[in-house]
Amino acid sequence: MIGRAMGALLAPITGAVSAVRHARMFHPDGVIYQARVAPATATAMPEVAARLAGPALMRLSSAWWRGRKELPDVLGVAIRFRRRAEPSAEAEPGDQDLLLATIRHPWTMPFAPLSTHVHDFLANDYYGVSPFMLEGVGLVYLRAVPSPPRASEGGRAERLARAVADGAARFTLEAKRRGTSSWQPIVTIELIGPVTIDEQALRFWPYLTARGIEPRGFVHALRRAAYRSSQHARGADRASAGG
Repeated sequence: MIGRAMGALLAPITGAVSAVRHARMFHPDGVIYQARVAPATATAMPEVAARLAGPALMRLSSAWWRGRKELPDVLGVAIRFRRRAEPSAEAEPGDQDLLLATIRHPWTMPFAPLSTHVHDFLANDYYGVSPFMLEGVGLVYLRAVPSPPRASEGGRAERLARAVADGAARFTLEAKRRGTSSWQPIVTIELIGPVTIDEQALRFWPYLTARGIEPRGFVHALRRAAYRSSQHARGADRASAGG
């Protein structure tokens, strides 16, 4: 209830900033890749892994700065687990969205830019911040752990593109049951190629939960009204521009 109330208070702000930016207030710019999801080796959650396996889209982005700026910031990954391999900005029945960021806990949010390696997407772990109800498992925390980054020149987008071209850009989605300290692998997510779609039309929604990952907790509740306001402002902007 508190999270939803605070989200409603933030909604006019996120909508106004999105309208001015002609983009999301948070994570305004990113890179989009097609991905392939497969059960992790010896996963203890085979039914969950089977539900998530298949094609996916992954968007990697910074939280605040636009363009090629790589100033201190939070990085995020948004994953859409899909049934069809053909890239599309539109969510379809059976799709599942999962949003993660370089923020371990809600109370670490102000300090996250200081601990985030902003020059390399593959040099950070990405967390769900608040818990999820995982069908067949219970309440868990989720994170995506990347393959080790390779020494490389250039900005984070160029580094990632080279890793994808080399077949070395992978993430492992892991779960930790509430009250425990060990992370268990569920699936591996391999980035296989860039996708050219309308980035602003690609609207991730944390409550798109067809694969049994349901958000819980304060941070997720906060997103409801705030995200809707941002999406509405961007939609209105596209309509006024004839797009």
